[in-house]
Amino acid sequence: MADLADNASRVAPGADAPVKRRWRASAVVLGLAGALVFVIFAVFAFLCWQGYGTTITGAKAKAQAAADIVADQLQWSMSASLTALRFIADLGTDAFDAANRPKIAVALDRLPSNTHLALYGPDGAVRGDADGLPDSIADEAYFAELRQGENWTIVPAGSDPRYILIAQRLSGSSFEGAALLAFPAVLLEQFWAPQNLGKSSALAVNRDDGKLVSRYPVLAGPQDVSKTSPFWPTVSSTPSGSYTVKSPVDGVTRIVGYRHIRELGLVVFASISQDTVVAALWNSIIIVLWLLVPIALMLLVFALVIARILDSSERTNQRLAAALAHNDVLFREIHHRVKNNLQSVASLLQMQPIAREIKTNMGQRIAAMSAVHEHIYRSNSFSTVLAKPYIETLVENIRAGGDPKVRVVEQLDAVSVDKDAATPLGLILNEVVANAFKHAFPDGREGTITVQLARGDDGRGRLVVEDDGVGFDPATPAKGIGQRLIRALTEQLGGQSRFEPAPGGGTRFELTFPLAKDAA
Repeated sequence: MADLADNASRVAPGADAPVKRRWRASAVVLGLAGALVFVIFAVFAFLCWQGYGTTITGAKAKAQAAADIVADQLQWSMSASLTALRFIADLGTDAFDAANRPKIAVALDRLPSNTHLALYGPDGAVRGDADGLPDSIADEAYFAELRQGENWTIVPAGSDPRYILIAQRLSGSSFEGAALLAFPAVLLEQFWAPQNLGKSSALAVNRDDGKLVSRYPVLAGPQDVSKTSPFWPTVSSTPSGSYTVKSPVDGVTRIVGYRHIRELGLVVFASISQDTVVAALWNSIIIVLWLLVPIALMLLVFALVIARILDSSERTNQRLAAALAHNDVLFREIHHRVKNNLQSVASLLQMQPIAREIKTNMGQRIAAMSAVHEHIYRSNSFSTVLAKPYIETLVENIRAGGDPKVRVVEQLDAVSVDKDAATPLGLILNEVVANAFKHAFPDGREGTITVQLARGDDGRGRLVVEDDGVGFDPATPAKGIGQRLIRALTEQLGGQSRFEPAPGGGTRFELTFPLAKDAA
């Protein structure tokens, strides 16, 4: 158990070190899904806000355009009416003469249908037919204005909102009376209808002092926007424009466009209900929400399902990782125990009453096998063995028991061999190098043994052991077990090996063998 604990400490060095926080995949998925839904609705809210602004701007432009069109039409109608009134005014008191009635009728024919005219004397009483207008205007403020010298005036809306009234002073050396022209306020409806301003929209004509002249839909009683509208200072000082205001008359919030008719002293207002304007936008928003909300819910549900799957997968991976770590410890412990057992076998071998040379040979072979297991349990790979450190260990062990006058040169590439090939490779190297130490340099002579390991062009490994010793006679048959062991181990490796004289004297051994798949 102590060995197992020792291996565990080698497997997980620095286990007490702080571990950086790692977000769980399920949390990342849910976070990304939530962020995506938030971004979608944030973009949608921004587009709604932008669409609202665009809608209001378009409505203001539409209201302004309607005010311009109505102002042009109204200016034509009112100018024609004033022209007719000036013709009548120029007649003076002759306008009361029945003989001039046909001339007056001709002047009125150019005006809108259902236009009414009444003539009043200096006392304000009607002269002739009132034509549906009041019999007396003596008490009216506009009549007083004419008596005091005003040439003409547009009458503010009063108790009868059905008409738009224009009063004209009759010409003469003194005040001779007045002509009152009335055309129906329904004329505004004819101006309003083609504009398609929608439900709760309105047209209004006010004097430049703020008093209402006429409105469609019709309102009863006088109105004065100079006293009720906070925008009147702006309206009175600019020729045209637009604004949004809540009507003090009916409480409806409207987008208002206005235009002055300076020649007539009038201001035309065209207003559109804000609720009507944004109704289409709200309908579009609701339709899009009916699409977005289910999509967002499906996305969140899908993310939740994926998160649950990832959580389950993560728990499975954790169990597998724990099992793998446990197996890793067990494998290291097995190789560690095998190595210890081989060392025990080597120690028992040294205690046996057999020849020293046999003990040495067997000990080196056991050490070669033990080195394989030591490298496996000290590395992180149980399927392959790095050949370079493995061979360095073997050569160092052999050199430690050999003649110190013999120098060993190692030229090793970093290649890997399969774990099942490591032991045969180590035993072959042990036989060849030990044989070189034993026979290549008799009588204590100096020499060099070169060990080379490289990857060949064909992807196979190539091990070369060459010495500059006394060499050998290829014709002389081998007598020891070493040659037979090398042939058997080479066959086990699936490779080819041969001994041959070295070019500069001495012996050269070459072995070709397959490398591990990940190193080929």
